[in-house]
Amino acid sequence: MKKVAVIGCGSIGQRHLRNVKNLFSEAVVCAIRSGSGNTSCPAAADRLIPLRELDSSFELAIVASPANFHVAHAKHCLNLNIPTLIEKPLAQDYTQGLHFVDSLNSSNKKLAAVAYCLRYLPSAQFMKQLIKQKQLGQIYNVNAEVGQYLPDWRPGTDYSQSVSARSDLAGGALNELSHELDYINWLFGVDEVLSASLRRSQELNTNVEEIVDTQIKLKNGAIGTVHLDFLQKRPHRKCTIIAEKARVEWDLIANSITQFTANGVTTLFDDCEYDKNHMYLNMINDFIAQKQNTASLNEGLEVLRIIQHIRERAQNV
Repeated sequence: MKKVAVIGCGSIGQRHLRNVKNLFSEAVVCAIRSGSGNTSCPAAADRLIPLRELDSSFELAIVASPANFHVAHAKHCLNLNIPTLIEKPLAQDYTQGLHFVDSLNSSNKKLAAVAYCLRYLPSAQFMKQLIKQKQLGQIYNVNAEVGQYLPDWRPGTDYSQSVSARSDLAGGALNELSHELDYINWLFGVDEVLSASLRRSQELNTNVEEIVDTQIKLKNGAIGTVHLDFLQKRPHRKCTIIAEKARVEWDLIANSITQFTANGVTTLFDDCEYDKNHMYLNMINDFIAQKQNTASLNEGLEVLRIIQHIRERAQNV
């Protein structure tokens, strides 16, 4: 790997810059800012360049700009035949994402993926095998929850000006916390959105949805509920599965899976010391190796479809 570009220099862009430099110490790592405000070169980058200087000599591009720029930036990279990893969500909405994916030829589709990094959490990989091997028997209910106080997400910055808090940058809990929708679809498949509620608090004063509650039907016939919020002062990320043989509680922050049966409680997986930055490193390596484990464009588009159906259902609540 000789030349890498990261488009977008916010918190996730800077993480990618550091990780790329860690993975490919000999590579020239170029940062491309998506806005016109800050003109300084990020510490982890070798150079700061304008988008027009991106060319086919780059061997990897990571699009980490605000979601409303994802399609334009990804198109620019793919037109140069640069393998491109696009931060979630794929696009600002389903319509834009659909037009983007439909406009690409098959070879360019293979050059791109969506950065749903939670798939690389070791407990997520364990859960995938648990479901695939049908060790729990019939699954009846799945409940996914995530909550974290938005002002604590990016210390030292004004949360109200962040991507997450601004509708003009395609923020809001549905896009910013869409990891839950991706892993539910990845593990079980989402068949239909049954009901939804989108709310704002009087605490954060944003113009985006801060609380999301939705009920979905999964392809295995189970009923799922998903809760997303920007408000919990103590970060919370869990998934509970109620099945024929057991209840399983998956704690994504603790990176653990616990099984509850009539015979007692069993720890199925526990690695609380896991460095979660390895999710990002493994994702980049996996994408470069073309192992097809990263979320495909179609899978990223499917998440946007689910989000659109949640918004449509919420209008009737």
